[in-house]
Amino acid sequence: MSEEHNKGEFIFKPRARLIKTIGEELISNDNVAIVELVKNSYDAFSSIVEISFDGIVNEKLEGRKIKKYIAKEGASIIIYDEGVGMDFKTIQSAWMEPATNFKKKEENKNPNRKFTGEKGIGRFASAKLAAHLELITKQKNKDEIVVHFNWDDFSDEDNYLENIKINWEIRKPIELKNSGTILKLTNLNNDWDEDKIRELRITLSRLLNPIVPNEDFLISVNVPNELDKSLASLIERPETLNKPDYYIKGKITTEGRPSNFIFFSKNKGVEELLSFGEKEFKLKDPIRESIAGPFDFEFRIWNRDDLARLSKEINSTIKNIKKDLDDLSGISIYRDNVRVLPYGNKNNDWARLDIRRVNNPTLRLSNNQIVGYVSIGLDSNPLLKDQSNREGIVEGQALEDVKDLIKLILNEVEQRRYNERPRENDQKTIVRESLFERFSLQSLSTLVKQNIPSNKLVIDAVEKKDAEIKEGIGKVQEVISRYRRLTTLGQLIDAVVHDGGNYLNKIDMQSHLIIKTLKKTDCQKEEILELVSNIQNLRKDFAQLFRRIEPFGGRKRGRPKVVTVEDVIRDQFLLYHTDLSRLNIQYEISDTKNSVTIDEAELGIIIMNLIQNSIYWLENTETQRQIIVEVIKGENELSIIFSDNGPGIKTGNEDSIFEPYFSTKPDGIGLGLAIVGELISEYNGDFMLINNGPLDGANFKITFRYRI
Repeated sequence: MSEEHNKGEFIFKPRARLIKTIGEELISNDNVAIVELVKNSYDAFSSIVEISFDGIVNEKLEGRKIKKYIAKEGASIIIYDEGVGMDFKTIQSAWMEPATNFKKKEENKNPNRKFTGEKGIGRFASAKLAAHLELITKQKNKDEIVVHFNWDDFSDEDNYLENIKINWEIRKPIELKNSGTILKLTNLNNDWDEDKIRELRITLSRLLNPIVPNEDFLISVNVPNELDKSLASLIERPETLNKPDYYIKGKITTEGRPSNFIFFSKNKGVEELLSFGEKEFKLKDPIRESIAGPFDFEFRIWNRDDLARLSKEINSTIKNIKKDLDDLSGISIYRDNVRVLPYGNKNNDWARLDIRRVNNPTLRLSNNQIVGYVSIGLDSNPLLKDQSNREGIVEGQALEDVKDLIKLILNEVEQRRYNERPRENDQKTIVRESLFERFSLQSLSTLVKQNIPSNKLVIDAVEKKDAEIKEGIGKVQEVISRYRRLTTLGQLIDAVVHDGGNYLNKIDMQSHLIIKTLKKTDCQKEEILELVSNIQNLRKDFAQLFRRIEPFGGRKRGRPKVVTVEDVIRDQFLLYHTDLSRLNIQYEISDTKNSVTIDEAELGIIIMNLIQNSIYWLENTETQRQIIVEVIKGENELSIIFSDNGPGIKTGNEDSIFEPYFSTKPDGIGLGLAIVGELISEYNGDFMLINNGPLDGANFKITFRYRI
């Protein structure tokens, strides 16, 4: 029979090295390997697990520091628990079956403690740690079972898994009197120095939630006497964790909404229940709900630049407090009360809080100021799945939603923390004087003239220096003005590229139609003229786009010219027509024409910042979205009322929103309104938040009194 007519079946025949691959390549380091084995003790419902290191302690010189370490030759690690132990059938059908579904079966589950692993590969972490493993296990009122694993047997690339024999024996109890499991790891793969063991203790201290400690599972570490005595003890959380400057805790619902949020500030000394309107606390994408919830959380926060008070409270040193925070800081994820690595590891800023702080160090919290947790469940959060290497959750929209929700939560703390800081004044109207008005020697000059009018040399020197300062300020203002224009142009680049591309595509289409028409034998002149006319109209529209962005170029600041306020406002809205159309935001501008002598780009920057803010907040508004701009001319002033129907300004933030670097946006830098206020002040104007605007969201009033 020919080959093409043969039929049959193949089966996989795994090589022996598959086990080494699972243990050595999927488990990244020794500490993670031990954590995996400790989690098995937790799953065995043990109340305690002991990790004992034994071996010869040597010393080595690293730089200028002498380090003590347990040499791997002849050393051992013993992991002992008092769990339920395993019977022969469990070892045969669970331990000896890679990727077993043993823990997933209903008959093996315990309602009081969720299993931490269900992939059936955690036990092979022992191959990462040592060449030999002796497994001793016993169930209550049963004999002791001993199994010997030589992981080196699995290194032979030519051998098959089915050929590797594992020796076992059942004997009368020798090492376990009641029930439990002992893992004896010998022929270690690596040395263990004090720093490595210290890192292991820190990792184990966060295996179960340190903020909500689990008293029914304790972890103890034993080391040789020659090593640091502090390494050999029960793992407990430090007192520092009980004394945060702030905390926020609560729940995120399945829909991604806040529930039972409680905020605490040490300065106030009382817990505050936070409430949110329908327009508040929402992800940036309004089209969909979060797919990350539900989950519980708690974030504890410290002002690291002010730890002296805490050191007195807990009778510790600032150095030790900083060490506690360094060891435990970060936001961890716990699934069914057990930590998911590597979230919360030292220097693991998975929520990108430090980058967020770089953009706004005045307001934002850094990763090392926070000890917190997010608590998820295997059943309640099915989209937050573990990666195969047991280190992290599979990247996807659900995990991104968790990150965004964390920023929304921290944003609530950051605003309240900022508002507790001392203020120079309590006025809600912003920037009545220009930033540069303080850089003047005018008051000093007046004082000199009054007190030493005869000293012409001093008077002339002060006036000369005052003139030099004013000249320097003028140059600085010119540079800042150029930077403002160029920054604004950069913010508009997406709109320019998008609209410019559309115009070019339309012109290209009309050109193709002209070519196609010219190729016709009965080419009509009128048809070509119409197509050319279309191109001319598109060119005019294209030119309008450049006209609108032209004031934001980096040219030198010229003399202010007379502009029509309403036209400048309208041009700014047209530059954002794509976002306005996408979100179906209706806008209305006063049907008036009022002139003012002002730099067109600076007025544009003012309006642009207000439009950007409204678009951001209206995106989370489910009702009809509106912006109304009213221009009102008075006898000696001109006012602009800018109003939207977004969520408005939260009570308590009315003063702060005008200050540089304060932002209510989770990733906001907080410069927009500060820049607006500074520009308005240069025209002897006011910029304020008002209560009685035409819409029920944020209402701002701009008043110009100079060159109107």
